[in-house]
This record gives sequence, structure tokens and C-alpha cells, in this order.
Amino acid sequence: MNKIKSIEFSKDILIFINFLAVVYNASLYLFCTKYIVATGASHSLLENLARIPNSPTKIFFWSITLFALLLGVIYYRGSHESKSEVLFDRFAILEIILMVGVFISLQSSYNGLVLLVFTDIFYSSKDFFAPKDKKYWLSFIILCFGMMLISNYDLLSLIIKIPSLDTYISFLPSSIKILILFLKNFLVSLNIIVFIISMVSFIMYSVTERHNIEEEVKMVSRVNTQLNNYVALTEKIAEDRERKRISREIHDTLGHALTGISAGIDAVMVLIDYDPTIAKKQLSSVSNVVREGIVDVRRSLNKLRPGALEERTLKDALDKVIKEYEDLSKINIDLLYEWDSVDLDSTKEDIIFRVIQETLTNSLRHGHANNVKISMLSGEEFIIDIQDDGVGCEEINYGYGLTQMRERLAIIGGKVTFCNDNGFKTHIEIPKVKGEMDD
Repeated sequence: MNKIKSIEFSKDILIFINFLAVVYNASLYLFCTKYIVATGASHSLLENLARIPNSPTKIFFWSITLFALLLGVIYYRGSHESKSEVLFDRFAILEIILMVGVFISLQSSYNGLVLLVFTDIFYSSKDFFAPKDKKYWLSFIILCFGMMLISNYDLLSLIIKIPSLDTYISFLPSSIKILILFLKNFLVSLNIIVFIISMVSFIMYSVTERHNIEEEVKMVSRVNTQLNNYVALTEKIAEDRERKRISREIHDTLGHALTGISAGIDAVMVLIDYDPTIAKKQLSSVSNVVREGIVDVRRSLNKLRPGALEERTLKDALDKVIKEYEDLSKINIDLLYEWDSVDLDSTKEDIIFRVIQETLTNSLRHGHANNVKISMLSGEEFIIDIQDDGVGCEEINYGYGLTQMRERLAIIGGKVTFCNDNGFKTHIEIPKVKGEMDD
């Protein structure tokens, strides 16, 4: 998780304050012990202590050593952030163990390290706001602040016998005692204040980040809506343009031919009773117009034929469009083609090609699929199964694309069904006619 510099800075300040506090408390044992020995009050000190303490030198050595190890773990994890949750938990347990070690080494005189360890573990986690981790973090927070409460000397001394640093300090002169207690309480209070400030900063940062993410999601949603509207408008414009082009083709070919045929037949009807010879010549002209009309209609139909099918077999055309889809979208399309020995007329090939092309477009645009399998099988009927691994849909809405597929297949007697099956599946059945059977 990215953290703002102020949060990192506050953690560094906490580390520095706790370093001063540990060194200060450990040094007090050395300083006070030397002063008490020098003034000959050792016997009086032992009478006032609940338990004989460790050697001041050992207190200083072990406190500084364990705190140095704790800092090493903190900085190591900060510079080697790991995605492993197991490793994260192990580091957290190690920090807690070292924290307890420093606390025991200092004879329970300073418990501010709880706040430092809590801050480091809290900030180092990547997913502490995740719902699955809420119980974990609630337990961790209760544990940390429970340790903070229990580690208080006044409460802990009621349970176990521990030597009090305040007893050592009580042997010092009043002027020095006031200064030492002031610095000791100042470090404790400063540690708490910096911890609170860092928590408030982090909460403000988290709220701001969440608000920014929500705004970005809203913006993306608006952009997505605008793009969908643009795509729908573009498709409508393309549809209208195609209708106009087809209208012009019909007007310029079939319309012209039918008009000429109609006029020729009217002339024949008038001439047949008066001059059969001229009527025959007129019929010959009508026949030529019909032939020319047929040629023009075929030429127009060829213009409507998908570009991928021009001078290609259906298999080659499908291979070409599959490669184009895979190159443009990185989608993986697997084609099982068992129609090599099947002879289809151009109309059926056009319809089948368009239907498969429309299905691939839907898998990519609406299903967001990564893999598509196309199975073209030949049995009693021609079978086409197109299965993708996309998001599917709870309810199938028959929009323009699916309706067009049904209408196109109906022209050749085909049927199509759609269903959600680990994605989206399209099943097509096309009856065979004479001349299309397998060799």
C-alpha cells in the first residue's frame, strides 16, 4: 500500500522517540545505581525494592541489543515488502517478541514500544481494511492495547514482584529528581501524542483515498456509458448507411430491370395481335433485359458478400477473421472444423460466417471472454457450438444482434439457442439439403 510521506515521517519520529526512551531508561539504572553506591545507600535501596533487580550493566546491554534487533526487523521489512501473508505474520510475531524482550529487560519501566510496534505492523499491512481481515485486526488491536494496559507498572506490580525505577530515582537529589522525572514523562507523553497524530493522519489519508477511488469509479462509469452510447450511435449510423447502399443497389439493378421488363411485356401485349413478328422481337429484347438484370442482381449480391469470403473458402475466411480477432484483442479462439467435405452454397456460407462473426463480437464486447471454442460438426444436421468463458448474463435479452442471428438462420431453415454454461454458449442447427451431404 502506498503511504503519504507525513505518515512515514511520523513513524520515523516514533522510532526516534522510543530509541531515546529506551536509552534514557536503561541509562537511569546505571546512573542511579552508581549514585546510590557512591552515597552508601545500597542497603536502603534493597530494602525498598520488591525484588532484587538484574545488574544495571546487563539491563543496559540487553535493552539496547534487543531494541537494535527490533529496529533491524522494522527497517528490513520496510525495505523488503513481501506479498507473502505467512512471512508478514512471522515478522509481526518476531516484532512482538522483541518488544516484550525490551520491556522485560527494562524491568517493566517503559511500555511505549507497544505503540511503535502497533504502528509498524498496522502500516505495513496491505489489506487491513479487507472484510476477511476485520476479525484479525480487531484481535490485534485488542491485543496491543491490552498489553499497553497490563504493562503499566502500577497494575503489573500488583500481580508480580518487579523492581521499580522510581525507587532508584527517589534516592537522587530533589533538583535532579524533578528533571529526570520530567524528561521521563515527557518522552512517554510525546510518544503518545505522535502516535495519535500519525493515526489521525492515516485515517484522513485513507478517507481521502477512498473518496478519490469512488470518484474515479464514477468517472469511469460515466465514460463507459458515453462509450456505449457512442458505439450504439455508430452502429445505427452504419446500419442506416448500409440500408441506403442496398437501396441504391436494388434501385439501380433490380428496379431498372423490372421496369424495363414491365414496359416490354406491355408492348408485347399490344403487338401480339397485330404483328407477331415484332412481338417476338420485343420478347427477345425483354429476355435480354432479364438476363442483364440477373447479371446485375448477382453483381449486387456479390458486393454484399463478406469481404473475408471473397475468393476464399468458408474455412479460410474463418481462419482469417479469427486471426484478426486474436491479433487485435489477444483473445484465444479454438476452431474445430469438420466441414471439409461439405459443399455449401454462397448464401449459406455468408449467413454462417456472419453469425459466427457476430457471436465472436458479443463474446469479446459483452462477455469479456479470454477463450472461445468454435465446434463445426456434421451429422444428421450441421451443428455449430460456440462456447466462451466470459461473464455470461443472468437473463438473455434479445437485442438487435441476437435477433438478426435468428432471422438470418431462419432464411436457411436454421435454429439457434443461447444459454449460460460456464460463460455463454451459442448452439446452432442447420438442416442439410441435397448436394450438401458429406462425400
